[in-house]
Amino acid sequence: MSIRLRIIVNNLTAILVLNALSMTVGFLLFWLVANPYAGDRLAENAAHIAARYFPLGGVAVLILTGIGALWLISVTARRVTGPLSRLKRAVTEIRDGNLGHELSVSGHDEFTELAAGFEQMRVRLKDSMRLQQKAETERRTMMASITHDLKTPITSIMGYAEGILDGVADTPDKIREYVTVIRKKALSLRSLSDDLSLLSRLENAQLPLDRQEADLGELVSEVAAEFIYCEQGMSLEPNLAPGLTVLIDREKIARVIANIFQNSVKYKKPEQSAPEMSVTLVRQGNEALLTISDNGMGIEQGELHSVFNQFYRADASRGLQSGSGLGLSIARHLVQLHGGKIWIINNPGGGISVNIALPMVMG
Repeated sequence: MSIRLRIIVNNLTAILVLNALSMTVGFLLFWLVANPYAGDRLAENAAHIAARYFPLGGVAVLILTGIGALWLISVTARRVTGPLSRLKRAVTEIRDGNLGHELSVSGHDEFTELAAGFEQMRVRLKDSMRLQQKAETERRTMMASITHDLKTPITSIMGYAEGILDGVADTPDKIREYVTVIRKKALSLRSLSDDLSLLSRLENAQLPLDRQEADLGELVSEVAAEFIYCEQGMSLEPNLAPGLTVLIDREKIARVIANIFQNSVKYKKPEQSAPEMSVTLVRQGNEALLTISDNGMGIEQGELHSVFNQFYRADASRGLQSGSGLGLSIARHLVQLHGGKIWIINNPGGGISVNIALPMVMG
């Protein structure tokens, strides 16, 4: 039985019961009214008055009761069928894929609770679909980026290998040159593979940390010295406060710092032989704040929030540079894994400053 029909049947039953009660009450009232006029001829007067007024009173009672019952049916139907109709429409909209249709029902009854629960379900389903679509978009972007980053070195390896096989490299020096390029491209493929593996382990919380107390200034000095040795002509001005002890995995944080140094060199201005860099380490509250600044190409202000995304390259000119586009994404994951924060700002005179805040060991 439908809810509408059940409501009508219930109300009709209520009408019949109400009519019976009304007639009984009406008869009692009539008797009480007629009694004073009866006098000694009670039965005769009562019968006369009853014959004259009772049918009219009964009809009036029935009419009033019917009007009240119809009003009751109307109100009940509106209160029940209205919310049900809106709920039915909301279900239809969701079935058709429209998760933006809001269901609003006011009141304090069971239908309101049902509508509120349904609306919460819709919002969660909409959020879930949005996250799923975002993940799918990121997956497609990542696959396209991986394909692009694999295609270039593989094409180079095939080209130089064919040059050797076809005899284009016909001298020992030429063969050595070709083999050197092949080795370099193979190393870039291995680096991309390592970065993808590391990023996957980071995102799935499967990377253990060998935490030890370390002087952050000493670690930065070691990484900077090695980097300056490898990058001849590199200008790096250190200003490192001593005695800032942090609990870190030295290898992982060293990789973060090295990635930032490499990005500064990679994205130097075209007219620069090497960027000018400065490294500052200070204490800020209970954190050690490391700032690595350069005077390179910089990043558009609107793109600062995106540079830590996987495979992100800020613009076309930066996109021409080599690399997997995973360095800053890995750096963010590693810093956050240590309970720290990393962010980038543009320098007023050009270039960027990468800031890393790590919690200190308080003695």
